Amino acid sequence: MAIYLCVISSALCTGQNVKIYDTSNSGLMDNDLWAVVVDHDGNKWLGTVKYGLIKFDGDTFTVFNKENSAVKGDCVTTLFVDSKGNLWAEYSRPEEGIVKFDGENWTVFTAANLGVESIDVRDIREASDGAIWFALANKVVIYKDGTWSTMKIPYDNILCMDVREDGTIAVGCDVQLLIYSNGKWKKYTEKNSELQLGTIRGLKFRPDGALIIGYGGGFGGGGLSVLSSNLKVWTHYNKSNSRIPDHHIRDIEYDGKNYWMASNNGLVKKDGADISAVFFREGMFKNVISDIALEGKTLWIATNFGLIKYEP
Repeated sequence: MAIYLCVISSALCTGQNVKIYDTSNSGLMDNDLWAVVVDHDGNKWLGTVKYGLIKFDGDTFTVFNKENSAVKGDCVTTLFVDSKGNLWAEYSRPEEGIVKFDGENWTVFTAANLGVESIDVRDIREASDGAIWFALANKVVIYKDGTWSTMKIPYDNILCMDVREDGTIAVGCDVQLLIYSNGKWKKYTEKNSELQLGTIRGLKFRPDGALIIGYGGGFGGGGLSVLSSNLKVWTHYNKSNSRIPDHHIRDIEYDGKNYWMASNNGLVKKDGADISAVFFREGMFKNVISDIALEGKTLWIATNFGLIKYEP
């Protein structure tokens, strides 16, 4: 039986629809979820660090791991569904690799296929030409038309990335933001720009070309910033000037009207310049969100206490 929780906003209880799936009320094998995506058939795919890849078709949870599938690792933390409907998943422990699932067949890519020493995928994106970009710890590898290529990034320890329609690339690192435009890299730091914190955990180009930057938070500043499409004008949102509940923003999704962000203290909604928070449970460390996926207007949310279906 599913548990329905009352959604508590920053001001009051709104009664919006929240449904949680966990090990106590469903066939979910693990409450600690690190990634979630929705494929073109409506299946929800979940990444765990102990049980490999999990598929949820709305009724049944099915595990794909080293015992029964091409996913030869127990740890799956990065997932992506491309425009053709292919599922991409990185796995590790004990083996590491990347799998592509087209709905019927699994294709496995090893470090040798990618031309790298090891596979540590931090983010996956798709460019306007259909190329799939994989941000590794110290470089970007690109898959297009069955061929892999490499793009060297001028800094190690990449955490996230996004690719704009015009080919502009944004890369978030542990101490800076890198942007590739017009054939050149530019480094943005706390010293040479308005960057509020060096650690970048989430990046999302808006349809108008502006870049939303989610910070790593911690004991310093953070929250999120918006860098205009011409990469010159900054706007900042933090606890001092908005209702953002936490300075750590790790995932950013757009539903056509609102931006939804995963934080360490619940779900963050940005509607225009207005920011509000959705808290699923009360108490310290009870609202950590790892990842968000959109299915129309429905949000599927991976947390450390289960899978949430949220219908605003």
